[in-house]
Amino acid sequence: QMHRIVAGKVQSDCETCFDSDDVKSMPVAQYSPGNLGRNRLASVGMVIGPSILRSGAMSTELILRHGDGRVRVVFQHAPVWEAGVEPGSCPPQGLKLFRTTVSREAMRSGLPTASSEEANPPGPGNPKFFRGVPPFHWHKRWAGTSWTWGPSTGDRGWRIEEMEEGDCWHGRPMGDGEGVWSMRLPGGILMQCPRVIVSGEAGICRLAWLPEEDNENAMLLRIEASVLALEPILDEDDDSMMVGFHPPSLGSLRCDVMKKLGELDDASTLQRLMEIDANSESNDEEGGLRPRDETEAPPPSQVMAPPPPPPKSQPVPGEREGSGKKGGGDGDSLDAVRKALKF
Repeated sequence: QMHRIVAGKVQSDCETCFDSDDVKSMPVAQYSPGNLGRNRLASVGMVIGPSILRSGAMSTELILRHGDGRVRVVFQHAPVWEAGVEPGSCPPQGLKLFRTTVSREAMRSGLPTASSEEANPPGPGNPKFFRGVPPFHWHKRWAGTSWTWGPSTGDRGWRIEEMEEGDCWHGRPMGDGEGVWSMRLPGGILMQCPRVIVSGEAGICRLAWLPEEDNENAMLLRIEASVLALEPILDEDDDSMMVGFHPPSLGSLRCDVMKKLGELDDASTLQRLMEIDANSESNDEEGGLRPRDETEAPPPSQVMAPPPPPPKSQPVPGEREGSGKKGGGDGDSLDAVRKALKF
């Protein structure tokens, strides 16, 4: 079986000539159990790569599925050199993130857009891609299952009674270090990946998703993959000489399917703010804070008014304007002129 891809097309206005298409044929990839190439599945998640593109960049794709939709994120890292080193004068010293692509896909009659979801809201069990998600919706008590894979351990399934705080990286949107690039999008989508991948260190690419509204059946889906790249190939005769790089490889994979257990026991600050906002009518008058979506503009009542201008100084009765203890005003110069004219 072959793929037929139209790479170009030529149209002719002549009556004796005809249109022509530049069609390229590519064989369809053959997959079988245990032989999926660079595609690896784990529960509701999937990772493709890491793989090297024709441009020389490295691509790592993470996918999460829920109901009739899925989210795909592609991280692309390109070769980079340290400051002061001429690019191309030596092997790449790192791979730097230069592009991230996010795709929202659904098996529906039309494209998943904000207007289409407003006209035909998705039913229960299907994701709603275009909605605001307050940041405190990520901080819940979660429990569920986890699927892990490693080169030496293989595929394993785990049951998580309750997720520990240290494992809740989805609640730390900026990541766990300075070298992490992150972005949070509407629809409950959180992405994290290393800004630069270097040799000898695994780069962790992550994708978390809150596919539905926050209710008693709220779900949290997560997938994370560790990427190894720029591993040197040493000469067999001389260990100090590098002859190339090993292809990038997948170091580990984990996919979590979590269900909401309830609110956090120590989330008292947010809970108090929500209760104060619901029960106190004088909250706005006293300048209280109201929890809301981080992308929403604050209401006019919470915008601080500019300070009033300072009052203008009034002259003391019986004293000229501009005269003072330090002197040098217009009144002093006029008195000197009058005295000179008298003489």
